[in-house]
Amino acid sequence: MRKIFWLFLSLIISIEARENPFETTNAPEVVGKTTQIEEKRIDFKSTSITLPSSARILKSVTLTFQNLDGSIEEEHQNIDQNIDWHHPLLLSPQSIEKSTPPPTPTPPFAKQSVETKEIKSVPSLPSVKTKSEERVKLAEGISLFAEGNEIKIFTKDLKMRDFLIADPYKIVLDFKRTRSFATKTVDLKKNPFVLATLGEHKDFYRIAILLDGHYRYDLQTFEGGYSIKLK
Repeated sequence: MRKIFWLFLSLIISIEARENPFETTNAPEVVGKTTQIEEKRIDFKSTSITLPSSARILKSVTLTFQNLDGSIEEEHQNIDQNIDWHHPLLLSPQSIEKSTPPPTPTPPFAKQSVETKEIKSVPSLPSVKTKSEERVKLAEGISLFAEGNEIKIFTKDLKMRDFLIADPYKIVLDFKRTRSFATKTVDLKKNPFVLATLGEHKDFYRIAILLDGHYRYDLQTFEGGYSIKLK
């Protein structure tokens, strides 16, 4: 009986000796150390934004940025101004330079040295004469002249109809045919006007003007033909 008692007592002592009296039983197990991963971003220099060819008015600009505390905010700037979609928008940081102080005024009674120089007349350069209109000939009695957002069609034939087609954008004009001629395509090389094609049909001929983007147009008559203004 005594042997059994001492054996049980020694077992309890050995179990208690293994436990740390200062360690809680629910302490989490530490697996590894946490590390901070540094986010790598380059400094902003500039960026360009290309608008679609249908853009005409820049209404506003909104910038989204992140603060030091990680919160996200937006800055909205109203603009509402006309814009040419051919030119991309450029966003870049700029430093504000301090304005230079105005020069110190000279006292009214201070002596100033005056240096006189002989003024010689400069001969005027000869004026260079330029052609007011450089027409592109499509056929006998049919020619074009493009400048800016306007193109003129010189013809004495009667216009039957005009319309706009998309993909790609073209202005099409049909005229009453009084003679025959071959199909012809010319490169205008004056954006927004890219190409002009003259084609013959049964009772009319067609002039198709290829544009470099999306436009609307106004057509007016003048003495000698028709004028198309894009908008």
